[in-house]
Amino acid sequence: MNRLHRYLSACLLAAAGVSAQAMYVNPDGSGQVLLFPYYTANAGQTTVLSLVNPTDKVKHLQVTFREGYNSREVLQFNVILAPRDSWLGTVYGADASGPARLLTRDESCTVPLKSEWTSLPGGGYEKAFYKSNYTGANRGDGGPATDARTREGHVEVIERAELEGTLAAAVVGQHPPQCTALRSIGATTPGLAAPAGGIYGNFAVIDVADGTLFGGAATAVADFTPQILFSDGAPPFWLAHGHSRDGATQPEADALVPVDGRLLTLTYAATNSRPLASGVNALSALLMTENLYGDISRETSLGSHSEWVVTTPTRYLHAMDLPATESLAQLAPFDGYYNEPTPQSSCTTFMPRGYDREGRSVEFISDAEFFAPPGALPQYALCLSTNVVYFSDLAANGTTPLLGSQLGTKVLPDMQAGHVQLELATVFDSNLRNVLPAGLRGPALRGLPVIAFEAVRYVNDNVGGVLSNYGDANPLRRSVSCGDDAGAAEACSQEN
Repeated sequence: MNRLHRYLSACLLAAAGVSAQAMYVNPDGSGQVLLFPYYTANAGQTTVLSLVNPTDKVKHLQVTFREGYNSREVLQFNVILAPRDSWLGTVYGADASGPARLLTRDESCTVPLKSEWTSLPGGGYEKAFYKSNYTGANRGDGGPATDARTREGHVEVIERAELEGTLAAAVVGQHPPQCTALRSIGATTPGLAAPAGGIYGNFAVIDVADGTLFGGAATAVADFTPQILFSDGAPPFWLAHGHSRDGATQPEADALVPVDGRLLTLTYAATNSRPLASGVNALSALLMTENLYGDISRETSLGSHSEWVVTTPTRYLHAMDLPATESLAQLAPFDGYYNEPTPQSSCTTFMPRGYDREGRSVEFISDAEFFAPPGALPQYALCLSTNVVYFSDLAANGTTPLLGSQLGTKVLPDMQAGHVQLELATVFDSNLRNVLPAGLRGPALRGLPVIAFEAVRYVNDNVGGVLSNYGDANPLRRSVSCGDDAGAAEACSQEN
């Protein structure tokens, strides 16, 4: 298992130690795990990320940027936040084809230390994203091997521990903080306490030239694990058999999931052959989505364009591309491992349905201009870890018109404005869906684990002779339902 999978694998296994807790998506936006749906440095845009610790505890957080094709790690570091501290960073591209870069002028401690990054003449530090996890010996996924692959994707933030004693004293009330004292923390270091959550984060994609901003909040998972997430270099399965619950011989993990107006507690277990199954399935259960809903606008009179960012943040933990890791968690609810059988992808189809402002069903227009990088991928499918579904008849020239994404798939309803629904169907135009199999307790869930938002831009070129652009971003609405093993709908039951 390469370094891409190692840390979050351990984190997910730690979730198996939950006994009185069940992980859940916190509607208030704070938790132990933050999942950001998108970052980009394409088309002259920058992405600003913020992390906030409103608690009175010192938080040790791991930040991982994952590129959008296959969630390969392209930058990873730790941030230590003092009580009521926040951290701010900006992702940008120094040139059109080079790697993304992270710039920060924040005082908060990082590990590696910021002094190990590149110091900027005007103040601050920056770190170039790396491609080592998808090139050379790690080229196994067959995807693009260029620096440009680092320029868009998604972000995960995991609270590893709270710091106490001398570790906390290095940052509490210290300006600047004593970061050197925090550079070598391990599992046996005194002063580590279990993570307790409470952090939150926001993101904003900014185009200075166009004057637009698309932003939102990270999806927050609370009560993710009661375990300190340091392993001192032990194998990634260091928790696999160390935290059984209620006499279980394998670790179990619980997820609290709202389905059909009810809160269901779903329990998943690991096995010897699939030691990641409990934590991976519980986290995916929280994000399961059968249908995505949202408004779109592509009105000529308004100069409007709409794009949906649809990210599957746990895909790489199910649809792992390396043969040695395929047995660690079951493939479902995904249809195929990355690069098998379709090159440079892992595709699951969806069925688009459109309705105009009067609620009338509309047809979808076939378009010969459609592009689907990195190859001949199906048009109505989510094939990558991060997907940008765009609703526009503008020529794309290899990128989407609004976000400049290279991860686009085109959906063109025969209307200028209205409502679109994406049915995440395993068989095109079918009532069947993909399924996350039932665990020890609770039903199977239909759909895919996704986080998503819509971005809309309006262009007004007649404001006193001045060109004016307006941007808006909103989370997409979603629904989830229970199903049988074949993907057909069935009534939800707490027990299998």
